Amino acid sequence: MKKARNSRSREPTAATLRELPAVDFERYRVRRNRFARRVAREGIAVAHESPSRSSLEEIPEADFDRTTVRSNPYAKRVAAGALILQEGRGRPRRDAEVGPTVTRSVRLPPAAWDELERRARREGTTVHALVRRAIAELLERVA
Repeated sequence: MKKARNSRSREPTAATLRELPAVDFERYRVRRNRFARRVAREGIAVAHESPSRSSLEEIPEADFDRTTVRSNPYAKRVAAGALILQEGRGRPRRDAEVGPTVTRSVRLPPAAWDELERRARREGTTVHALVRRAIAELLERVA
């Protein structure tokens, strides 16, 4: 049995927005750093995430007139004749499918399946993606 669809908009209406009370920012205050006194007392040096001005001045500007731009050789190889394989779990997103595939059965000894499962778990992928990749590499080597 299908659920009835709700035709109401999820956005608040103007009337409900008018009913909301105004926020009084005077009631709220910014909390201080709890550790500020201890940091000052113990003389702990606070490390910043951004580089200092002096270290930025030490970095030389890039001179694009003198540098040679090189393309990535691996990208050329991949673009030339790489097979696109489905990696990871679940169905691929729409328009990300690699094309029609044919279902085939592969019989392997239990020890081989166990090793495949261990490797797939280690690499964070599925057993079937591992098998597809191994077959594609074999076909590429033979060709």
